[in-house]
Amino acid sequence: MEHKMAVQNKVEAYNMAGKITYLDGLRGVAAVNVMVMHFFVALAPAMVYGSEMPSHFGKFDLLFSSTPLGLIGAGNFSVCIFFVLSGYVLTRKYFETKDNGVIISSAVRRYLRLFVPVFAAVMLSYLLASAGLYRYYLETMVVSAGSNYRGYWDFTPGLVSAVKEAVWDSFFVGGKTPYDPVLWTMNIEFFGSMLVFAMALLFGSLRSRWTFYLASAVLFLNSYYLAFIIGMTFADTSNSKMPIFNTDNKILLSIILVSGLFLGSYPLSPVTTDSLYAFLNTGFFKTPEVTYHIIGSGMIMYVLLNSRGLQAVFSSPVPVFLGKISYSLYLVHFLVISSLTCALFLALYPVLPYGTAFFISCFLSLFLIVPLSYLFYKYVDMAGIELSKAFYNRLVNSRTSASAGHMKQEYLSSSIFTIFNKIFK
Repeated sequence: MEHKMAVQNKVEAYNMAGKITYLDGLRGVAAVNVMVMHFFVALAPAMVYGSEMPSHFGKFDLLFSSTPLGLIGAGNFSVCIFFVLSGYVLTRKYFETKDNGVIISSAVRRYLRLFVPVFAAVMLSYLLASAGLYRYYLETMVVSAGSNYRGYWDFTPGLVSAVKEAVWDSFFVGGKTPYDPVLWTMNIEFFGSMLVFAMALLFGSLRSRWTFYLASAVLFLNSYYLAFIIGMTFADTSNSKMPIFNTDNKILLSIILVSGLFLGSYPLSPVTTDSLYAFLNTGFFKTPEVTYHIIGSGMIMYVLLNSRGLQAVFSSPVPVFLGKISYSLYLVHFLVISSLTCALFLALYPVLPYGTAFFISCFLSLFLIVPLSYLFYKYVDMAGIELSKAFYNRLVNSRTSASAGHMKQEYLSSSIFTIFNKIFK
């Protein structure tokens, strides 16, 4: 019983430990990048999908979608950064302590921690859909994408289907999530978390664990789970102080940083033979935009973990604040874009040039997205964190009580046996 209480106290200490601020900053910048991409998807889709969509800014749309300029709205690259960060952050404390209790605590709490904000976001979306506010998105796409519209919000809202998406589909089914399209990542996030938890428990203490890491990386080479494995490997190697991981060579770090950003800018639009990225389009990867974005994310993470300069940049107040609200921002921004942003655009487009209507609509939307994300963080996201902790603590306490009761029963039985033995001896 004392051992279990000690493990619980350790876990609580780890949960209360301060976060690495520059990693929060990176997460915040990545969340903003996803938001920018969705502004483009709604109002200037050619900036993301290239020639597959109508151009509204002349050749600039195509230039944006086929060169490193696309980093400004490289949402898939930023999602890969989220996944690498998860693999690193979720296993870092374990590799520092080699305490299985840290992993068990995180694994038990993971669903509730992710679920509470997801449920709130889906319910908000259900209300918006029921009020008919997503019609503004559908009308905007007629203008911005025309016949090439890639549909969202083309469904009939219902409370049962909304609850099902929040509770089950987002985490255990995946794929299309109509009430909040960004939730396609939740299935990957949840199972990716379980993957690194399991690998840490099974192989984290073995000398041969690097063989298992490599085998897993090969196995998941063409899936987003590769990002989690990269993050976990960084958590292990950074704690092990391996010479191959640590470097202060600024030239080397600069080369890796530029290379990572270039891979991260690999376009979602078709890569042509005259493209900057044509030499990467070898056919080796089934989904090159996924694998290259993951590799690029890993390279960015490597540089950040070794560069004091970049750490200082991402530890500054604005990125850290964005990191604090990043999960909430990620969950709610597309709901605002699909309602308010598109409504503003439809009001401005008939009287202003397309570009002006685009920029004003996006800029004004930030005055709702950021405060809403902060309130969501403060009252929903934090509630999810506290609920997951309370659930785990109660589970541990109940098991401890049951164990103590079992020990009392054994002691009582032993005492009775001893008394009877003395009487009838």
